[in-house]
Amino acid sequence: MSRSKAEQLALAHSESGLHCAESVASAITHLFCPEQTEIACRMATGFGGGMAGSRQEACGALTGGVIAIGLLCGRATPDQDREPAYQVTTAYRERFIAQFGASICQTLRDNFSTHDTRTACRSLTAEAAGILYDVLSEYGYRVKM
Repeated sequence: MSRSKAEQLALAHSESGLHCAESVASAITHLFCPEQTEIACRMATGFGGGMAGSRQEACGALTGGVIAIGLLCGRATPDQDREPAYQVTTAYRERFIAQFGASICQTLRDNFSTHDTRTACRSLTAEAAGILYDVLSEYGYRVKM
């Protein structure tokens, strides 16, 4: 498996009608914990377009990735360590912002070089999945397909 597979899956999900958060969450969980793919997609539904389409909050591609991170390395009880999830989330967020220049949906859309926001969002979504794939791989998470 490779980064390009994560990007291809996210793009395919986006083209099928899933939004940014659903597409990243589904693509990443499909690769790293396939038994959680449906639940990840469902959990991501409210986060599309900067939270329910508001465009005022974090980009759905970013939040969808954080949902996938939680499923992969989050905790289920207070006595479990949250640091693994925090470390991966921090790395993902920092790389996302370094690549795209922002994390807020509307700011990202304002910075697109095209008026075709649907295509631009799909491209960003695919690249965000690739970024998260790289981060997870660097932290030792492996594809389970």
